[in-house]
Amino acid sequence: MSAIEFIQKNQNRNLVLFIHGFTGSNETWINDLGQEFPRMLLEDNQIADNYDFAYISYYTTLVDMYGFKVKTNFFKRMFNHETEIARKNLGINQLGEFIQSVIKFNCDCYENIIIIAHSMGGLVTKSFILNEFNKDVPSNKVKLFLSLAVPHNGTEWGKLGEKLFSNVQAIDLKPLSPVLSQINQNWVHCKSLPRTICFYGQYDEIVDEGSAILFQAEKPEKVPCDDNHNTITRPKDKSRHVYVAIQSILRKFAEEISLGEPFQVRPFVDQGQLDDEIFVLRLLIADVHNIHINSAKQTFFNAEYMRKVLVNQGEHAIATLADLYSRIETFYSIAFGKLMSGDLNDSNHLVTYVHEQLSKETDFLKSTIPLLGGFQKMGMLHQLMNMMEKDLWWAQQQNIQSIEQFRKARGI
Repeated sequence: MSAIEFIQKNQNRNLVLFIHGFTGSNETWINDLGQEFPRMLLEDNQIADNYDFAYISYYTTLVDMYGFKVKTNFFKRMFNHETEIARKNLGINQLGEFIQSVIKFNCDCYENIIIIAHSMGGLVTKSFILNEFNKDVPSNKVKLFLSLAVPHNGTEWGKLGEKLFSNVQAIDLKPLSPVLSQINQNWVHCKSLPRTICFYGQYDEIVDEGSAILFQAEKPEKVPCDDNHNTITRPKDKSRHVYVAIQSILRKFAEEISLGEPFQVRPFVDQGQLDDEIFVLRLLIADVHNIHINSAKQTFFNAEYMRKVLVNQGEHAIATLADLYSRIETFYSIAFGKLMSGDLNDSNHLVTYVHEQLSKETDFLKSTIPLLGGFQKMGMLHQLMNMMEKDLWWAQQQNIQSIEQFRKARGI
């Protein structure tokens, strides 16, 4: 069995990894009808368009036959017979190092990694994340950790596994085991953790709520599910709460990532392509300094890209943008009133004042769209200025005829 098995690999920038728990395997995620939890999620177009999916697996068994296999293989090797690796259960920290290596060499092309881990797989995940943090150059690629019935504080079943089978993994799973205590202590003091959401089964007889909720500096997010320890990983249909919750979390993360892209300032190379735009003409006929015109072009260029992306996000983003355009126009009207009353000296003073105020995070101009700041808002004002029907000017006694006359004078 391969350590990593891709379920979907379409060169997306985001990767979802499913990691099973103690004595588990990739079958951990398959329900009684033969449906795989990851493939159920990939039936959602938004998720399929934004994520690749993969299983990560490791060796884990209840009864360890390692000693017998080692002896058997020894005699086979004496007579030059090919032998299989004699596998044994490894401790949580060793598995964390293994997972770290698997991700490093198989998932380096991804910008963001989301881990969905069940039971002991969540402890292995925590060990891996802490290993990453302690590197000289941490990758910080893991952005989300969905913890499904993970015994962060151990489980009484670990004591039983220790007594009956002397299983090293079961020993690590005991409440207050040295391994768990050290991982939890390091987790609390770690300053760069991914967002973690703790799912727990209300009918789980193996990991109770107290153990399933992670102890950390910030109050953890928790999601109760009407499941037991096993059904939480294999919803029987899409109406199950664990499916609905994870679907919602993945969709929202994809939206936040895509919404963040428009707000990265893109360099504008001025080759005269905006010189005949209405917003530029309004600045020119007001005899505004070139530094303001260049700034307006930069912000307009970025705002145009932002608007195209947000419009594709659907009705909510469109409505939010429309509301913000309206408030920016109102703000401009108030500023123009200051010019008319003499509080502002001239057109240059008006442009400077408006740009300065738009760059500030005032309550009046706040937006619910993440990362939308003053740079984009300045560009949004110039987008409004680019509409011929808008009565927006940088100097008094100007109108549509002023633009037409200016165009004729320039031979446009």
